[in-house]
Amino acid sequence: MNILVLHNGALGDCALALHLIAAMKQAWDEPLVTLAARSPLAQWARKHGLVADAGSLDQLGGHRLYGPDADLPEDVLQFLRGFDRVVSLLGGPTEAVSVRLSTALGDCLFAIDPRPTEATLREGVHITRQWAGQLADYGCPVCLEQPARIKLTEPERASYSQGLARRLGISPGPIMLCHPGSGGLDKCCPIEVLEQHLNTMFSKGWSVVWIIGPDELERFGHSYMERLRASAPVVFEESVEAAADLICGARAYIGNDAGMTHVAALSGVRTLAIFGPTDPHVWRPLGNACEVIRLPVSQASFEVAMHGWVANRSPLTLAGA
Repeated sequence: MNILVLHNGALGDCALALHLIAAMKQAWDEPLVTLAARSPLAQWARKHGLVADAGSLDQLGGHRLYGPDADLPEDVLQFLRGFDRVVSLLGGPTEAVSVRLSTALGDCLFAIDPRPTEATLREGVHITRQWAGQLADYGCPVCLEQPARIKLTEPERASYSQGLARRLGISPGPIMLCHPGSGGLDKCCPIEVLEQHLNTMFSKGWSVVWIIGPDELERFGHSYMERLRASAPVVFEESVEAAADLICGARAYIGNDAGMTHVAALSGVRTLAIFGPTDPHVWRPLGNACEVIRLPVSQASFEVAMHGWVANRSPLTLAGA
């Protein structure tokens, strides 16, 4: 069976969609899944076997799916009809894009609304369970008990760790990455608080490293990078795929409510996600080694969430990894 998943959301939402895809693969006897997404994370997911193939929604001509014409362009139709099922996270069944797709694809289309419903927000249901419920409405139930994760052997993970150490110019060892940014300032843990907690890790023998991208420089300027460098080395990476692979080389990761924190949880790295106003019951990263704490972050809550990470620098071994 060939399945196409259409996704137009940002990095974090795309990472969460991969958990739904993993559940679909398990429930539907390992179909070949192609992910056409706006986020470059789709290519990283293909590289690590979470999907069979991946492409850009823009290259597909995703904007034409939203056009005013009743009929889809012929080349888009031919592409879509090459799949047994099309799972669209572009909007609910009654939205214009879904109606156009349904007219062309009929029962092959499963239209999933990616936005949380009032009930989801009120009851604190994780968004992936809402999506799974909508799939069940089409007669295709899935199980979300086990989160998705990439599968790396110990030698592969060691290779990523060595690559990260070379990038930093340091000896291989336990590295903790910290991403201080997010999509909104109210989602960000104060930098002074992060510095304090990272000093704790440094005093216990960890190599502590900041990781940032273009969004942080655009928002705060180059002086922000200099501020970070005063407390720890800084890795600047423009590519989402390259940044995701760097995370695979770390022993632990701390990040705010942001897309890269979801990627860290997917990678199997010990992850501490710091949430502000957003409800983590609905939007938390999913992973077997992911903990969530809320702002404001105290030293006590930090150490409790770490479950011994502060003192223990040994590699993490996940069950079944």
